[in-house]
Order: sequence, then C-alpha cells, then structure tokens
Amino acid sequence: MKVKQQAKVMGACTSISLTADSTHFFAGSSKATIYWCNSDTIAPELRNTCHYERINDIAFPAGYSDLFATCSINDIRVWNANTRQELLRIEVPGLECYAVKFMNDGRSILSGWNDGKIRAFLPQSGRLLYAINGAHNHGVTALAPTNDCTRIVSGGMEGEVRIW
Repeated sequence: MKVKQQAKVMGACTSISLTADSTHFFAGSSKATIYWCNSDTIAPELRNTCHYERINDIAFPAGYSDLFATCSINDIRVWNANTRQELLRIEVPGLECYAVKFMNDGRSILSGWNDGKIRAFLPQSGRLLYAINGAHNHGVTALAPTNDCTRIVSGGMEGEVRIW
C-alpha cells in the first residue's frame, strides 16, 4: 500500500477513532493532545490539550476567576476557565516549573523554576519580562507577590524564605 496523506502530531499517536461515516477522525497523542482530522487531507486541528505530567501549582489572577494558570514539569499554561481551552503556553526547555502566580496588577506571571530562578512573563504573549538569577540554590518552590506589587516573597527547596 502507498501512503496517501500524512501529518505530524505532538508526541506519539496513541489512539485513532473514526466517525461513523469515516469522513473524520480524532487522534490522541502521548503528549495529552487531541486532534480532529479530515480523513482526506488529514490536516490536524488541535481540539484539546492538558498537561501530560504532574501539575505543580495553579493560580488565579486577583479578583478574576475566568482565567487561571497551571505549571508542570514542562511548561506553564494559561487557561480560559469557561471554555476550558489553553490560551498560552510558556516553555523553558529542559527546566521544571515548581510555582506560578499572577502579579496582583495583572501585568506579569511569576514563576519559580528548578534552576533556582524566578522568571516573570508577559501574560498575553508569554515573553520573558525579567529573571531573578540565583533566587534559591535548589529551586524556587513557592511564590507570593505583595498586594502593591513592589515585592515578591519566595520559598526554596533548601527551606529558605526570601523577600525581593
């Protein structure tokens, strides 16, 4: 047999389920993604995502419950709570995110990583805003911004608490 069409999905393809009329199918992957595909063109349309490793932290912006962020071994994700859709993914290759919080003014997402850095990202683009190098020797495991957004309290794997 000859290959008629092919497409790439994130991770290994772990399941396929055809519709009753065989015009479309769902494809699931080892990276916890679900794709909707046309059986003729295969062009995978991402329909759903989730973390495929443990979730280390979850945070809601101050006074706002329609949005939340989660962090896992591989990334930070921002979600729409009403539609359950992923809006933004922030990845720092090779690092694990232990903690995530929104600054109370909503202007940045704080995160603590296993390399000992605190990183702040812009909430709409995911672009790195700043990093605090050497915040904790063995990883930043807890974060709390002050209400006036002038300081950050952090906790580390080594058991120390610091104010920035």
